[in-house]
Amino acid sequence: MNQLYKVIDLFSGCGGSAVGFAQAGFDIKVALDIDVHASETFKLNFPNAHVIKGDISNVSSKDLLNAAGVSNGKKIIIIACPPCQGFSTARRKSQCLTDPRNRLIYEFLRIVEEIKPMAFVMENVPGLASGAGKSIFLEVLQRLKEIGYYTVHGIADSADYGVPQKRKRLVLLGTNNKKIRLAFPTKTNRNPDILDSTLPPWNSVKNAIGELQVIKAGEKSKIDHLHVASNLADINLKRIANTPHDGGSRSSWPDDLILECHKKTNGYKDVYGRMKWNSPSPTITGGCVMISKGRYGHPEQDRAISLREAARLQTFPDIYRFSGNVGEIASQIGNAVPCLLAKRIAESLSNSLSLQELNKIENFFSNKNYTTIPNTFQINAA
Repeated sequence: MNQLYKVIDLFSGCGGSAVGFAQAGFDIKVALDIDVHASETFKLNFPNAHVIKGDISNVSSKDLLNAAGVSNGKKIIIIACPPCQGFSTARRKSQCLTDPRNRLIYEFLRIVEEIKPMAFVMENVPGLASGAGKSIFLEVLQRLKEIGYYTVHGIADSADYGVPQKRKRLVLLGTNNKKIRLAFPTKTNRNPDILDSTLPPWNSVKNAIGELQVIKAGEKSKIDHLHVASNLADINLKRIANTPHDGGSRSSWPDDLILECHKKTNGYKDVYGRMKWNSPSPTITGGCVMISKGRYGHPEQDRAISLREAARLQTFPDIYRFSGNVGEIASQIGNAVPCLLAKRIAESLSNSLSLQELNKIENFFSNKNYTTIPNTFQINAA
């Protein structure tokens, strides 16, 4: 049934959301992103989709509808992840309010107003709904209500949906069909410290990457071109070697290895740390292949995680292909919506659509008189 609905993916990146929606049975028709390498990656994996490389503010709704092969939004699902750095809680409020990327959420709103899709899903950082971006988010919600959309939203932690990564995201779903009862995706996994639940525990780093080939810093696997680890300077090799396995941090280093800037602060304790085998990873970002950017050290091997490991922690299939160099691919992976989280959201939307279709059938029969005969039925007008 989902193939009846055509997906337009705004701010599509390398295709994390599209993978999840495709896995849930939706038809990916159009992708739009300004990043050249991310767009090339999308096209590699969705050759039948119309990929538009460019600034969304220069793209009309008519362009998107034409690319999707439709004249209106009645069977369109829009998925969107406007760049979220402008709403990050790591930034000062004054920076958030002046960041030019914040305008992009209004471009999403413009497209929804003009196309009037049957439904949409928007994903962003939690700070959009509760931090410096709250006033903007409330403004967007009000406008969506004014143009006839019913919405549900909440904060989803990817780990609660089977992703081997802790990553909290704001998820907003909307529809202009009042007969559709949208629901926030149901959790599939639980924090292992919560015992009063029948759900399986969170997925782990070990489940995702534990069996991959051992490689050194600066080395590339001969059997998997994406399993490549960034090179490390001698001082950083000493630092990672002095970081205890399975979740260790820089607090164990001798004084001569500690950076001067770290001696002056108690913050940023994840920097140069290792992941834990039996826990989800921290949030994967564009800097995930560098130990200086967060807790991106391999649990045992003296290196940062590889591109393959980052892709698996983002639940990309191993067959997924990426365009670009190591840094460009790391950025694409880190900026993506985890594929499995997108799939759970898509399944929740699919269930709402299926219930609506069932209600149509039930209402049809409730208004007809019919008699059944073997393997068929005959309908008589009332």
